[in-house]
Amino acid sequence: MNIDYILAIDGGGTKTLAKLVNLHSAEEFTAQAGAASVYNDFNTALTSLQQVITSVCAQSGAKHSQILAVMGLAGGSSKVLAERVTASLQLDCDIKFAQLGIVSDAITSLYGANLGQPVAMLALGTGAVAARLSADGETKLIGGWGFSVDDFGGGARLGLSAVQCLLDEIDRFEQPKSLLTQQLSEQVGREREQISSWLMKAKALDYARFSPLIFSLKTQCIIADTVLSEHVRQVERLIEKCRGQSQLPVIIIGGLADVTIALLNENTQLNLSPRQGDSLAGAVILASDRIKQIEYTRITQ
Repeated sequence: MNIDYILAIDGGGTKTLAKLVNLHSAEEFTAQAGAASVYNDFNTALTSLQQVITSVCAQSGAKHSQILAVMGLAGGSSKVLAERVTASLQLDCDIKFAQLGIVSDAITSLYGANLGQPVAMLALGTGAVAARLSADGETKLIGGWGFSVDDFGGGARLGLSAVQCLLDEIDRFEQPKSLLTQQLSEQVGREREQISSWLMKAKALDYARFSPLIFSLKTQCIIADTVLSEHVRQVERLIEKCRGQSQLPVIIIGGLADVTIALLNENTQLNLSPRQGDSLAGAVILASDRIKQIEYTRITQ
């Protein structure tokens, strides 16, 4: 088995990033596509994966059989979903790698955040998940159970809270009253039938798209401020659960990282460390480690 390339993929609830690296020349090829949460929308995720794989292979001329791939996917911690991705890529997309490893995007984020060194990491994006990498190399996931039951601290939950405020005002006053809910109603609706139609179709990403609006209205709208206060409480609780009794450095990454950090209490902010890398960097680290393991096995046999 000749492996000439490593492929790193970061598939989250909003976008998919890919980096293909030629192991001989170090030349890199990149691609981007839409969401790749196998938990929230498997078919969309598969389409995004196929798009980025096809793109980097076309750019490089690489064959699937020459590639060792590591994918960090939202929902990738599920063995059932990971096996389904592998099977679907092979059977539906005719993509079969020399080796393929699928893990949660929280794990690739964990390795990327501190470049493979011990850390307690929170990833705040469409969803929210934490992970811990101990000095002995042990990893542990905290949270990230999915939008339907968890993901507190993520953009989808934040948007859901805002929509719930809209529904509350419709029930109580028959119209949106706050600045936030008035602007939400322009997209969700003001009448029960219109709102119900939106709710039936809405997915996690649809709720997450309201996050920028909520943050922008923090100082102008008491409802936005209240929703964000609960968001901050949830993030601080996730930090406590992730760090546990350890003294590990805490790093927050993801699309909501910077805007959320600015709202955390001063002591929490002082205990945070700067991000060293991202989920894609973590996937590259994991793929490179696998290459080293293969080389070590080859040499010692």
